[in-house]
This record gives sequence, structure tokens and C-alpha cells, in this order.
Amino acid sequence: MKLINQLFLVFGLLLSSTMYSQKKIIIGVHGGVNYSSLRFENDEVSEHDSEFDYLYGLNTNIYLNDKFSLQTEINYERKRVSVFSPEFIFNNQTYKSFRVYDLYEFVTIPLTVQYDFSKKSPFYVKGGIFVSFFLKARERTNNREWSNDLSQYFSVLDSGVSLGVGKMFYLSEYASFFLEIRNHLGIKNIESEAHFDYTKTNSLGFLMGCKFKI
Repeated sequence: MKLINQLFLVFGLLLSSTMYSQKKIIIGVHGGVNYSSLRFENDEVSEHDSEFDYLYGLNTNIYLNDKFSLQTEINYERKRVSVFSPEFIFNNQTYKSFRVYDLYEFVTIPLTVQYDFSKKSPFYVKGGIFVSFFLKARERTNNREWSNDLSQYFSVLDSGVSLGVGKMFYLSEYASFFLEIRNHLGIKNIESEAHFDYTKTNSLGFLMGCKFKI
């Protein structure tokens, strides 16, 4: 939690420093769900299934002109995947099928360039990069309790490419609501002890939120 508080403080300081410029600034809050998966170099473990979890955070747009803005966020997000093991026999005993869930927790900061079409066609697209700071990794079997923290087996950082598309709903001159679909494609191996040549993340997010002009 200390890291999260420090990152929120940095986010606030950056925002307050830009308020004295002549740029149009939009701030907001958002939340949603993500659908995450892992990519492995080893095809034998590719049977991992994608799972849904959630994220939430703060966002800001600093407009360079009427169309283009620099957009950044600070998010707490959870990425979950699972693997199913069918019934198997060991030492002449039959074991029932089970599912193992892996849960990864991050603080994620995307930095993107956003292009707004127009108020008459209130869609936007954006692209850039993201950096994720690893908080915790846990696993559980079926509906049992989550395990202890396993983050020592993973890298401190994840990073990759961020792409998204969304639509604005203008409520007034100063407030708006938005819906967005985005994808974060990890390009960094998240394992600190390489069991495979690489393990990389991918997360498809479905977000909604509010923005306010300041």
C-alpha cells in the first residue's frame, strides 16, 4: 500500500504542476473489468484459460490542441488466469478434476497519445505504452483460500504496448461520461526465475468513467 500511496502522490503533483499552464486539462475516475491471459514460449503450458477480474484508477488528459492530448492514468488492477486439470490416477488412486487460479496484482501507469474525432462524432483512439509495478502474486485450487504471496518468483516490472478506443458522452461543458475498450500487450518476461524462455501478459479491458474539465 505504501507504493500505491507514493504513486498517487506523484500523480497529484504532476497534475497540480500542469494546472498553471495554458493547456486544457481534463481529470477523471474510472473502473471496469479486464480479461487477462498469459503467453508462454513453451506451447505445452498454453492451455491456461483467461479469466475476468477488475481495475480502477484516476486519469488525466492534457490537451495539446483540439484533437490531440497526452493521457496518463494510475490504476490498481488484478489479472487472473486459470488452468484446468482433469481427473487423473496416481498410485492407483483416482483424483477428481480441479482448477488452479493464478492472481497477479499491479499498479499500472499507461502513457498514451489520444486523438478525439469531434463532438459530433465523439469517438477517440489512443496508443502508447504502459508500465506495471508488481504488488503481489497468489494462487488457489478451486474455491480454497488464496495462497501466501508468491511475488518473489516474478519480476518487479511489467511493460508493453497500450491501444484503445472509446466514446465520450457529454453531460455538460465541464463533465462527461466515457466507455472504453483497451488492450495491454506485455512485451517483458514477468518471471524472475525463468521456468520457460518467457512468460508475458495480455489484458483486454472494458472501462467506464467520468471526466471533468478544470
